[in-house]
Amino acid sequence: MPEKKRKLLWQIFPSFLIVMVLSLTAVTWYSTGFFRKYYLVNSEADLTTQGTLIRRELFGHSPDRVNKICKEIGRATQTRVTVVLPSGRVIGDSFGIVREMENHLIRPEIASALKGGKGVSVRHSDTLGQKMMYVALPMEIRGRISAVVRTAVSVSNIDSEIRSVQKNIIAALVVTLLAAAGVGLLVSRRITRPIEEMLAGARGFATGDLSRRLVVPDTEELSLLATTMNQMAGRLDEKIQSAENRTMELEAVLSSMKEGVIAIDLNEGILMVNRAAARIFDAPARELTGRNVHEIARNYDLQQFLNKALASHDAVEEDILFTGKRERVFNIHSTALCNSRGGRMGTLVIFHDITRIRRLETMHKDFAANVSHELKTPLTALKGFVETLQDLDGEEVMEKRSKFLTILEKNVNRLIALVDDLMVLSRLERKEGVVPVFDPEDLAPVVNSALSACRYMADKRDIRLHAEVSDDPFALMDPLLIEQAVVNLVNNALKYSEPGSEVSVEGGEKEGYAVIRVTDSGPGISQEHLPRIFERFYRVDRARSRELGGTGLGLAIVKHIVQYHGGEIRVESAPGKGSGFEIRLPLA
Repeated sequence: MPEKKRKLLWQIFPSFLIVMVLSLTAVTWYSTGFFRKYYLVNSEADLTTQGTLIRRELFGHSPDRVNKICKEIGRATQTRVTVVLPSGRVIGDSFGIVREMENHLIRPEIASALKGGKGVSVRHSDTLGQKMMYVALPMEIRGRISAVVRTAVSVSNIDSEIRSVQKNIIAALVVTLLAAAGVGLLVSRRITRPIEEMLAGARGFATGDLSRRLVVPDTEELSLLATTMNQMAGRLDEKIQSAENRTMELEAVLSSMKEGVIAIDLNEGILMVNRAAARIFDAPARELTGRNVHEIARNYDLQQFLNKALASHDAVEEDILFTGKRERVFNIHSTALCNSRGGRMGTLVIFHDITRIRRLETMHKDFAANVSHELKTPLTALKGFVETLQDLDGEEVMEKRSKFLTILEKNVNRLIALVDDLMVLSRLERKEGVVPVFDPEDLAPVVNSALSACRYMADKRDIRLHAEVSDDPFALMDPLLIEQAVVNLVNNALKYSEPGSEVSVEGGEKEGYAVIRVTDSGPGISQEHLPRIFERFYRVDRARSRELGGTGLGLAIVKHIVQYHGGEIRVESAPGKGSGFEIRLPLA
């Protein structure tokens, strides 16, 4: 748990208060001690002077006279005067009864005086019952100490006076201390208030509010600090705004990119991932950031690529197949990621989805092979019959001419139909990626026109065409293209229906779409063929399709026309139950 910090005010003010208390206490202690010492020194000097005078006054008198003189002096000076013989017997005292007084030989001041010097002592008096200061002087007669004169004064008054002085000093101390505390508090507040205001401003800076500015105090040091912090906040705000703008621009660019982008540090942690890359790994971008890249890259080839990219300072590129809900192929390119000082900090990996390109390449290869095959068959037939005609003599040519010409015409027509369908597909493919603008068109005339175009073939195959089209639906469409799509579906139905059967065409509105449905009673289509029947050159029954003159491109053309209109095409079929194709177009 972090240590609780104290405010600056409560660090400055108590220190100031303690200094004041210590200072005034020291002054009080020193002054009272000085006064006491001064009084005692003066008292000692006074007592010494008095003792010297009294010693002269008492010289040569009898003990009784000595006692009387002591009492007279005591009453006049309020000073206790005591005369003690070398034996310790008291022969005179200002306030005591000498015959009742005990031997004073062991009194410290008396003992000092009997040694020939001045004796001074401050102690409690048993006779008077109070604290006294004693000064004893020896009286000498012909070089011998005949007695000791002791003067004394009470020092209890001194203690009372000193205590009174101390009380006054303490009272003055309390008043001074309160005044000093008030002044100290004001001074401390004056010092700390600008700092607190600057602290509040700095907290605002810390929370991101860099637009506010600190109030500049009057103090020179704090003024320089506030000005510096304001300048720092301004520059920091500019840098943050610039960094945020760059970040937003980068995020906008990355978010709008179709390519997936992942930045990886040297410890294989994900630094950044855009939406496209998050979709590749089927997880939100915020959940991927910070995780180890190998946790989400559940692809051995990708893991090997990332290891190679992190180990190399050069760009690495590779095509990798992703399997999952659907197979996708990505061209992955890595670039070394460096900091501002040029040090390596990771790798930037870009995922470019080339699935469609690979699929188109495969489709183009298949298409080229199919076109070659479809063209080769009639051309081979044409070449064969031409060579046969060339080898026959005149009579044989005349006999077989009609048959051969019929076969040649059939193959030429097949080539023409194939080329026509390829040109239609080419035109439709060129329109992909272009947003078309269609006018609302009535569905009935378009369907009726298509049926009119197919009437001859229906009559020829003895198949009844039944049409039921509502006049209500108007669809956004190109009438010629939709008519071609309906013609292709009806022709297919006629080709695979048996003579005497019926092909029905219905038109109307269903589930918010303009719908055209073509139904036949032909052999039907197995479920395994349904997903592929709209592919180019895909035939359920190749032999029968060629026999009926199909190019294998009719349903592919229908699919492209419907997709160009932003619609859908559906098929329902089962072996022996016929087929139903349904075109759905946006309503006007």
